[in-house]
Amino acid sequence: MAGYDKIAKHFFERRADKTRFDYNRDIEVPAMIKMVGNVKNKIILDLGCGFGDHSKKLSQKGAQKIIAFDLSKELVKFANNQKIPNCKFEVGDMDRKLKYKNNYFDLVISGLALHYVKNVNQLFSEVNRVLKKGGMFIISTGHPIFDLINESLDNSSEAKIAIKRVGNKRIIEGDYFDESKKLADLGSIGKIKTYSYTFETFLKLGLNNGFELIDYLDAKPVPSSKKYDSEKYKLTTTLPTFILFKWKKK
Repeated sequence: MAGYDKIAKHFFERRADKTRFDYNRDIEVPAMIKMVGNVKNKIILDLGCGFGDHSKKLSQKGAQKIIAFDLSKELVKFANNQKIPNCKFEVGDMDRKLKYKNNYFDLVISGLALHYVKNVNQLFSEVNRVLKKGGMFIISTGHPIFDLINESLDNSSEAKIAIKRVGNKRIIEGDYFDESKKLADLGSIGKIKTYSYTFETFLKLGLNNGFELIDYLDAKPVPSSKKYDSEKYKLTTTLPTFILFKWKKK
């Protein structure tokens, strides 16, 4: 997204740093690639592609063609500079209708980008349109449980929802059902606004737009990441950070 333009270089370098625990590299990316499975000779659309880490791995696994876009011009620039085979990276907006023809893609993926989209119902409808019958739509996004009860990564703010006792009264802070845009803390990357969608919303988006739910995952980090940061490893193996849904077009 456009907000990443200012931090694209830092974001790219941080992901490449193999001496630290990385939520994307050590949790979401391997979970996504495993759920995708075989992509040999498949035509793929990567929504909110960032600098192309998912596309790169899918290209290496034998994808025939990958079209990927992101709202951030700088992230797309990093993606293109990698010269990944069979990949076309461009600037695009997930909140707009897709420009691709009907029944064209075998697979559509979106890694940690859905929570930036306001018109998620339109997105699901458009993905259904551009997918071939039986094609797969796989998404990952922030886990509602983690988003609600996890404190800020730099301890600058409280959890998004909490129940506190003041005398004989319970004071409730936050609202799980509030899906409006909120400021999310991304640690050293900074803060950025995202939408907090409920489980109900995620499920109905697929079910109401012609999809069948094939698989679901509460993602955990790869075991090898424990050596980078045992505290974060323990946190993310006991508190789910990301969720993945695998949808099939009926």
